[in-house]
Amino acid sequence: MKFLKIFLLSVFLFTLFSCGSDDDICISGEATPRLKLKFKTKATGKAKTLDSLFVNVDYGNGQIPVIATKTRTDSVFIPLRVDDAPFTKIYVGLSRSAITSEVKINYTTKSEYVSPACGIKKVYENASAVLEVPNPVVDTEQNQTQISDESKTHFFLLF
Repeated sequence: MKFLKIFLLSVFLFTLFSCGSDDDICISGEATPRLKLKFKTKATGKAKTLDSLFVNVDYGNGQIPVIATKTRTDSVFIPLRVDDAPFTKIYVGLSRSAITSEVKINYTTKSEYVSPACGIKKVYENASAVLEVPNPVVDTEQNQTQISDESKTHFFLLF
């Protein structure tokens, strides 16, 4: 009888501690969102597809290559800084040797609790873009002021 009680208690405790919730896996875009950039032609305002694109980002320790593609693309996702810095500098070029345009993305950050599995994500508010060094990018156009998900385009780079 003592063995049966110990066995049932063990099964009960095992069942109690092995139960998990549905949010054991971080899915469906619950993590810190990336910046979504699309491209337009300055003269016409129409969408533009680039044959090649090279993007470096300064996360506080110098430029790091983030995107280096020689395939046709009309948009890119760029991770922003997750520390408490109020801006991220992005360097854009159409060739590896000419990454010359400098765009400064200014924002304020807010932390949001997502779930036990995902933890905390950053949300970027009051986002704005300043073109500090032109060529090949000639201007920027704002589409969203809050970067809370990746479903919408946040900024357009005008070529």
